Parts: sequence; structure tokens; C-alpha cells
Amino acid sequence: MSGQKPLDSLFNLAHTLKRKIHDHLEEMQLGIAPMHVRVLKIINAQTPCTAVDIAAFLDRDKAQVTRLLNTLIAQELIIKQPNPADKRSQCLEITATGKEITNQITEINKQVLAQMAAGISAQELNSFMAVADKMLYNLTDQPEKS
Repeated sequence: MSGQKPLDSLFNLAHTLKRKIHDHLEEMQLGIAPMHVRVLKIINAQTPCTAVDIAAFLDRDKAQVTRLLNTLIAQELIIKQPNPADKRSQCLEITATGKEITNQITEINKQVLAQMAAGISAQELNSFMAVADKMLYNLTDQPEKS
């Protein structure tokens, strides 16, 4: 097997998946980028959620996260609330409009997954996920084995 072929296949899959999701977002005319969608999903899934939590999850600096959050706040998709556990930070909450958009995106993701997995058995899909998880693990910073 050519050393480059698996990498090319993974790159093409990731690029095509990202493009497909992006096209659906464009159709929704939300005026937000896929990274904004990721932030909405994080806030929706994690309560309480702070900007520091998002920065850590996305591995982005606080300035980048602040810009993303400001866009979502301006569009009234999220709001900031005082953090009862830490007066120096604020908790982020998704608004009803943000929740509605998140639900629409969840449906789009289900449709894309169904399209992507057509003709693939549950066993094949499970095998793919196990291999992908191992590859992801291998690419993350892991302690050296002695």
C-alpha cells in the first residue's frame, strides 16, 4: 500500500465532509462560520460554560474565542451571565434562537451522516471509528513509552 494513499483518502473525506456541512450552513443564510457552529454546540452541551472552557476545548487563544463569542452575542445566539463560582468570568448560555439553530444543524449533521454511511454496515462503521480514534490518539501529544 502506498504510504500517501491513506493520507489522501482521509484528507479527501475530511475536505468533502467539511464542504458538505459548509454548503448546508450557507443555505441556512446564518451569517456564521463553521467555527461559530462548533462554539454553539459546545455551549449547548456544556453547562456551565465559560470562554476559557471553549478556548481549551478548541485549542484556540482567548482573543480568537472572544471574537467568535462577540459575533454570536451580536447575533443574539448566546448571552453572558455572571459566573457564581468565579466573579472574574462569565457563563455563556445559548438563547432560544441559538438553540433553534443548533437543532437545525443537528438535523443537517444526521442527514450528512446518513448520506456518508449509505451502503456501509454497522460493523464497518464501528471498525472505521475505532481506527480513526486510534489515528487521532497517535497524532495527539502522548507521553513517550519507556
